[in-house]
Amino acid sequence: MMLSLRASLSEFGWRRRVFSLVVLVTLGLFGLVGVVLLQPDLIGGLLGQNMVAHISRHFRDPHHRIHDLTFSFLVGTAVVGMLGQLRKPSENVAGQLMALIPWVALVLTSALTNTPVRFAPFPVLAALTLLATILHPTGRDLFSSFSVSRVNRVMLALVIIAAVPLLAFASTNIGLQRTVTNDHAALGHYGFMAAFSFTVIGVGLLASLRPDGWWLPAWVAGFLPALLGLASLVFPDVDSSLGLAWGLAAIAWGVGFLAAAEHIRRGGRTHRGRVEDTQQVLLVGRR
Repeated sequence: MMLSLRASLSEFGWRRRVFSLVVLVTLGLFGLVGVVLLQPDLIGGLLGQNMVAHISRHFRDPHHRIHDLTFSFLVGTAVVGMLGQLRKPSENVAGQLMALIPWVALVLTSALTNTPVRFAPFPVLAALTLLATILHPTGRDLFSSFSVSRVNRVMLALVIIAAVPLLAFASTNIGLQRTVTNDHAALGHYGFMAAFSFTVIGVGLLASLRPDGWWLPAWVAGFLPALLGLASLVFPDVDSSLGLAWGLAAIAWGVGFLAAAEHIRRGGRTHRGRVEDTQQVLLVGRR
C-alpha cells in the first residue's frame, strides 16, 4: 500500500511538472508570435526582409484593422486562459477550458467555409493547449465542478439573447468567406469574424455553467463583444465594422454581462461569509 501511495505521488508530480512546462512553452510561443506580428524588425534575420516588409505593411493598413483586432481578441482569449494556469490551476479549470474554445471555433469555421486557418502557428498552439488540458492537474476530475445546480440562469439567458445576432453574424461571414474573392477572404478574415462569434457564445456558456474559476471566462465573455463594439466605433468605415447601433449594442451587452457576473460573484462571497460567521457562532456556543 505504501509503495502504491508513493507511485501515485510520483505520478502526480511528474504530471504537474510536464503540465507546467507545456503551459510555459505555450505562453512563450504566444509571446514569440506577438513579437513577429508587432515588432517583426526585432527578428528580421530569422524571418527575412520580404516577410518583415509584408507584415509591417499589413498592420499599417487600416483596411484590415477590424479583422486584425478581432483575431487578436481570439488569440488573447487563449492567452488569458493559459495565463490563469500559472497559479492554482486546480482552482481554475474554467480558464483551461476557455483556452481551447478559440481553437475549436477556428476549426469549426474552417470546416464550414472549406478554408484552412490562415495562421501558421495555429496547429502547434492548438495542440499544446489541448495537451495542457489533457495533463491538467485535476486529471479525471476536470469536469467534476460542473453541475446543474451551479448554472446561473441570468447569465445563461444573456448568452442565449446574444447568440441570436452572433449566429447571424457568423452565418454572414461564413457566406462571405465561401463566396467573396477579395484580399480579406484570401487571408481568412471573414472566417476569423465567424470564429469570434462562436468564441463569445462558447466562453459565455462556460461562464454561465460556473465551474471552478468561472469568473475569468465571465470577464472575457463580457470584454470580447465590448472590445469589438469599441473598435467598430473607432473604425466605422472599415470592412466588418459593426456600425454605430450594433457597436453600442455589443458594448451594452458586454457591460451588462460583466455586471451580472460580478453581482453573482459578490453575492456568493457574502453568502459564504455569512455561513462561516454562523459556523463560528455555533462553535462558540458549544464551548
